[in-house]
Amino acid sequence: MLLLLLSILPFAFAMLIALCGERRRLARTLLALCGASHAALTFYLLTAAKFGLPGVNVSTSRYIAYTPEDPIQTTVLAITSLLFLFVSIHSTKWIPAERKLESHGDESAFMRENVFLAFMATFLGSMTVVTLASNFGLLWVAIEATTLLSAPLIIFHRNAGSIEAMWKYMLICSVGIGFALFGTMLMAHSAQLSGGTAAGLDFAALHASRDSFNPVWFKAAFIIAIAGYGTKMGLAPFHTWLPDAHSEAPATVSALLSGSLLNCSFLAITRFRAIAPSSVATFCDKLMIALGVFSVAVAAIFIVRQRDFKRMLAYSSVEHMGLVLILSALGSKLLPMHIAFHSLVKTTLFLVAGNILLAYGTRSVQSIHGMFAKMPVNAALWTIGILLICGTPPSPLFITEFSLVFEGGLVLGCVILFLLFIVFCGMSHTMISMTMGSSDDSATQPRETPRALYAVPLGIIAAVTAIGIAAFLTITLPI
Repeated sequence: MLLLLLSILPFAFAMLIALCGERRRLARTLLALCGASHAALTFYLLTAAKFGLPGVNVSTSRYIAYTPEDPIQTTVLAITSLLFLFVSIHSTKWIPAERKLESHGDESAFMRENVFLAFMATFLGSMTVVTLASNFGLLWVAIEATTLLSAPLIIFHRNAGSIEAMWKYMLICSVGIGFALFGTMLMAHSAQLSGGTAAGLDFAALHASRDSFNPVWFKAAFIIAIAGYGTKMGLAPFHTWLPDAHSEAPATVSALLSGSLLNCSFLAITRFRAIAPSSVATFCDKLMIALGVFSVAVAAIFIVRQRDFKRMLAYSSVEHMGLVLILSALGSKLLPMHIAFHSLVKTTLFLVAGNILLAYGTRSVQSIHGMFAKMPVNAALWTIGILLICGTPPSPLFITEFSLVFEGGLVLGCVILFLLFIVFCGMSHTMISMTMGSSDDSATQPRETPRALYAVPLGIIAAVTAIGIAAFLTITLPI
């Protein structure tokens, strides 16, 4: 019952928000309540499953289930709920500031606020269903729903660039989801060819009979499925929608796309990998490593000398999704840690990027200089966030990336280390260019933004840094 409530709750709040009409403050309050309620239910679910509290049935059902022993499902569900709470709180101050500074008296420049916030709530609902789905059919439907429900969020600013990015996002991701459906059909066919007894598309039943699958057909299924869900995950070379969507979408939406949606797509890939026959498992892992390395390499190339700071963060997401795929293929126990802290830090960076864009009115790196002189808090958050996302100690990501380099062996470790160094150089160069130097007359002068917009990013940065320091004191690195 709790799982069903967790899935339905965001859609119920979406209906209430949609009915708010022009009562914008009420709509924002309801969104924050949606985030808080969902986070509270998620916390109770995770706690109840661990300590055996009453009122929670986590046994596998036909369509939705929560498996406490699955660290990836637990991490993705917890992070999705937590990030939405942060974003919903930030939105209560960001949206009024955005309308005040960017509307120029023309309210038609923005999507209606109650519609925008209602779509945000439904987006949370669809991602929740993805994390709880215990059936490949429902998983596919939920992933497709995330595309349809998040696409309108990209056009909050009703301009040509955002509309083009939305259609590009819908077109490319829909093609990818089509491939994922075909991969699912091939997987089901591989289960039937060899006399498999798995019933329907249920995860547990397919997992129990996986070694009876036809290996040739499953290889084909996995290749097509990883191409399909990899498109939504932002893996290269299927990532082409991601930089446009992340750069044109509002900061709060970019934070959810990068911090939550990409994880949901990765979860779908892990579902396929979990039912791979033993004879195909090595092939699947090698394919994941190859795509992961290629994604990191492509991201590194585009991050260097990037002139749009939001696109830089988008390519950073491509990089980290590649790292996540490699960690998964290597069977690293630190995979949940990397997923969680990448999501937290990247959400912070997108929210700070939104503050910078609100102040300067441009995404151009060349137009922004001397932030420490004009916007010291934002400059500090931006600097620390960039260092954390690059894995600079005491970032928890340093631990996961250090582990990856050692677990990957000599060749893979050296390649990843070299690519990470390129990424660090590219992102730190952009960060230094924006924050250092003098803000002279030739540079764009920042507008005053509400100090309340610092609260959520500051809280996340402080928490991640503290956890990183604690981790360095307690975790033994594989030296």
